[in-house]
Amino acid sequence: MYRFLPLIATLIENKPITFGFERPYETFFYEIVLFLASSLAVYLACPVNTKKTKNNFITEGLYKLKFFEITPAILWGMGFIGLLTMFYSISKGDAQIGDTLGRFIAGLNYLMFAPVCLFFPFLLKIEYKKTKYVLIYTAFIILINLATNKRHLIITPIGTIGILFLLHLILNNLRITQFISPVKIVIIGIVIFLGLNLLNTVSTAMLYTRHQLLYTEELRDNADKMETFAFTLETLQNEQLMQRLKESKKENSRGNYTTGYAQGWTEQYVSNFLLSRYANMRITDQTIYYAHKRGFANMAMQESLINSVLYLLPTPILKFFSIRLNKTEMDYSRGDFLHGTGYGNYVVTSHVGDGLATFGNWYFLVQLLVYFIMFKMINCFSYYSVKGILYAPFAVMDVFGFLGKFRNAQGIFSDLGFLIRGFLQIIVTYLIIYHIIRFILKTINPEYVKPSNFNEDKNQLTSRISTSVY
Repeated sequence: MYRFLPLIATLIENKPITFGFERPYETFFYEIVLFLASSLAVYLACPVNTKKTKNNFITEGLYKLKFFEITPAILWGMGFIGLLTMFYSISKGDAQIGDTLGRFIAGLNYLMFAPVCLFFPFLLKIEYKKTKYVLIYTAFIILINLATNKRHLIITPIGTIGILFLLHLILNNLRITQFISPVKIVIIGIVIFLGLNLLNTVSTAMLYTRHQLLYTEELRDNADKMETFAFTLETLQNEQLMQRLKESKKENSRGNYTTGYAQGWTEQYVSNFLLSRYANMRITDQTIYYAHKRGFANMAMQESLINSVLYLLPTPILKFFSIRLNKTEMDYSRGDFLHGTGYGNYVVTSHVGDGLATFGNWYFLVQLLVYFIMFKMINCFSYYSVKGILYAPFAVMDVFGFLGKFRNAQGIFSDLGFLIRGFLQIIVTYLIIYHIIRFILKTINPEYVKPSNFNEDKNQLTSRISTSVY
């Protein structure tokens, strides 16, 4: 997706896809090599012929632990837990290094998106018709997430619905016109257009708030979430200020002035808040520029990666192996370290730029191996049964998060974090929450945890999901 979106985004804004690039040939060459490595990893890790596919011992174990079992009541219970963790995060601020409880709670925020899965219950082999409540809930969590001043939390429910809808079309081999009339498609398109414009305006105000209140490391860490929310609302109500911000944004969009890499870090590429996060290929070009400045296979980048990986391990384990590491000194991103200045600004990096600076041209083989293992692990969230493929509810509710693993963020470090700690931590925490909710609901009413008898034929299934789209 990240190879195609830049073309669409720049066409919309009437720009060349190489807008602002300083090393375009290198950028496209290395991105193509990474794409080929990623494709090969998927091909090797995920079997194509499902007739020969067998569940591995991890998948079988997860199935026995009810990892693939869910009911609507449990999904709503998870959503409630997710909202509580979000309210906690808003009241306490971002969890700091050493705050084990705070980080654990923050790691459960994804649960707030669990009820969104009920728009497409067939993916979880359950039945649910009360989609109007899901729609109200989705609008509510979008409003709540405005207080966090984090755009990805606002985008996530929208992106989740979009991806699940595409999966619905693909898995059932459907055309959208089969269950939505052309007139309604036009109306939905207009609503989406207006909604994105509204979110774009809100995003502009959020970015202004971030620059005003969260610019330094200290302010970022100690910012009051309610203060940032109030500041964002005040900005939205200030018509003159918003007009100036929009005009400034338009100037950047026209490309009348482009910040060069020698002048400092820049993410100027497209103006749309959604596309700028998921379609910014200029980040790859810029990080390749800094990789050349650092030098390929740079020792400092390698040492930083090793320390970052050790940072993932719990402090008791580090003490057991007599590894001394001050985690408070690791409060910066891979992009900060590659750039070399502004530690604590948490600028993003690309897989390509960070990889070349760390491993040199060997990076692509390293990434191939990492992706192979990662796709093997992700494939454990699908279970092959006599009823067909069962998708883990966790994977469905966090599907947008999985897509985000390949965007500009922390480079290969994010992938290593998933392999070393993320995969196991996700499974353990999810199962704990699942069984607690299941026990409570079963005590209240055993019907709440009784699995659905999902034996509808394909025509009935299509009809039900068509209704849920509305």
